[in-house]
Amino acid sequence: MKTIFDDKYRRMVEEIKNLRKSKGLSQRDLAKKLGVTHCCIGRIETCERRLDIIETINLLKTLELPENEIAAFIARLL
Repeated sequence: MKTIFDDKYRRMVEEIKNLRKSKGLSQRDLAKKLGVTHCCIGRIETCERRLDIIETINLLKTLELPENEIAAFIARLL
């Protein structure tokens, strides 16, 4: 099974989406901060595009998650 269909991956994306919303950011706001199109964020949030680990960390940093919380976020996936 491709990881994009894995329940853990989908939960991870949902957590990232909820974090974005809790920060009061739209998909467009986040896209602008990351230097990507809002469509890219939409595809990530609908699991049409898979994030690799580096992209995930950059996304979490952009959402201003402290490093210890990023580490805990990644550890929860293990």
